Amino acid sequence: MSDITAPDITTIAICSTALGAIMCIAMLLSWFKDGRPGTRSWLFAPFGIAVPAGILLTYPDVLPGPWGLLLGWYFLTVVYGAAWTAARVLGGRRPQVMAVLLPCTAVLVFTATIGADSHMPDLRMLPRVLLFTAFNGLAAREFGRLRSPRLPSATTLYWIFTAFFLFDLARSPFSLWLAAPFGPKEPEVWSIALFNFLLVLEGSLLAMFVTALGREQQAEQNYRLASIDPLTGIGNRRALEERLNMLEQNAASAPGRQTVLAVLDIDHFKAVNDQMGHAFGDTVIAGAAKTAENVFGTGNVFRVGGEEFAAIIRAPDDEACIAQAETMRTRFAAHPHGSGPASRTCTISIGLARLDTAPDHGAAFKAADRALYMAKRLGRNKAIMLDSTPAEHMPPEPARLGEKPA
Repeated sequence: MSDITAPDITTIAICSTALGAIMCIAMLLSWFKDGRPGTRSWLFAPFGIAVPAGILLTYPDVLPGPWGLLLGWYFLTVVYGAAWTAARVLGGRRPQVMAVLLPCTAVLVFTATIGADSHMPDLRMLPRVLLFTAFNGLAAREFGRLRSPRLPSATTLYWIFTAFFLFDLARSPFSLWLAAPFGPKEPEVWSIALFNFLLVLEGSLLAMFVTALGREQQAEQNYRLASIDPLTGIGNRRALEERLNMLEQNAASAPGRQTVLAVLDIDHFKAVNDQMGHAFGDTVIAGAAKTAENVFGTGNVFRVGGEEFAAIIRAPDDEACIAQAETMRTRFAAHPHGSGPASRTCTISIGLARLDTAPDHGAAFKAADRALYMAKRLGRNKAIMLDSTPAEHMPPEPARLGEKPA
């Protein structure tokens, strides 16, 4: 027997159809509730396609000849492809509709032609199982790319699809001999029950954790927005604090390199604002952030005040760290802001202190702040590095970053 008959698959099809319909309706309601975002429309596609698949597998006689069962299995393979598409969309990647439809259609043609040959009935199920395996593996890869501490549901979905991928991969060689619906042989109670259970299980888990993942992604986006400075697009003080905490926890992960905290302040910024206007001042701040990112690297620069920045420098020794700070200082001083007669250059002062020798990053920040204060007192447009250990004969430090000479 090459395909399961309608009575044999009634339980499976009814469960699949009911689950698909319920989940599709739930996803649609959530979609409307959230303002119908375009990306979310793909999330209910697997459940929506499961509905015609279940109907055709339950009532194949609605179409003439074998086409009811053939198209029912066709839509079931598309369901797995739609799950992969939903995973891509959740990861911010473009859907690959033709990459789903073309292999599914090819399998349909195969089962309707070569697979229908009375001498080769055992080959019908193998290409379907291979498609299930491929789509589960691709979905697992997409969710694997999303894994992060802030998205635990992505990790769970990765392992769910990996488990189903491994199961389908393991059963692929046996799809020539297993009982239907796992293979071409006569269906048995265990095969019907197991196939039914796996369909319901995978669909339920997908719906549950995809919904949770959507909430986690929204929370992560809100968190990122709260950690980004809107003017410059770099991290703010909150992001700096997290980065410093992370560096403290992984202090021994980069042998042979040292970590330095740099505090930067645009010189005479109040005069620039007064003379050129606040819009020009914003241009100078944005230019400083861009130059700093080019020198210190994206993700290593943070805006901690009006015209004040902090940067993380990773280099083999003190000289290399100071050289990076000097590169930042000279590049910024040489860069004109504005255009025409309204353009002008500005300078920046930099204080540095080693993070890896400081008792904590608070002490390193204070030391870098003192170095910056000293650079201001010594004429500005300088980069000075101080020891992170508080010294007795340092210039008096300001009460907080920002209370220093302009």
